[in-house]
Amino acid sequence: MTDKTKYKSVAIDHDCYKKIEELTTALIPGITISRAQVVRTLVDQKSSGQNANQTIVGLFSEHTPQQRAEILKDIDDKMLNLLGLEQKELPWLNCNDLPTKWVKIMEDLRLVVAKLKYEQHQDERSIN
Repeated sequence: MTDKTKYKSVAIDHDCYKKIEELTTALIPGITISRAQVVRTLVDQKSSGQNANQTIVGLFSEHTPQQRAEILKDIDDKMLNLLGLEQKELPWLNCNDLPTKWVKIMEDLRLVVAKLKYEQHQDERSIN
């Protein structure tokens, strides 16, 4: 039975529920998350006034969704290797109670790595 001291429920219409279902696979490319994680991620992003993932996706908007997913995975792999971390320590892959400061630092770092990758891609395009 659900612990009523920790959880609440909300009623949403079928159209919204369908969108949440679609976001379970689209919100974090290459990863399927729960409906609860979708809602939590979107609320956290909105309440913090940031959406690092959308900014990164915007940088690579000329790529297909599959290519963007590969780029994001490459960015995450580089960060994991560089910092000696595990996937569970990345805030966008783990919606559990991570310290807000850690989430902000990691999102900013991910933006920096994405911007470097974007600039590299632009340099490669201009050479050809």
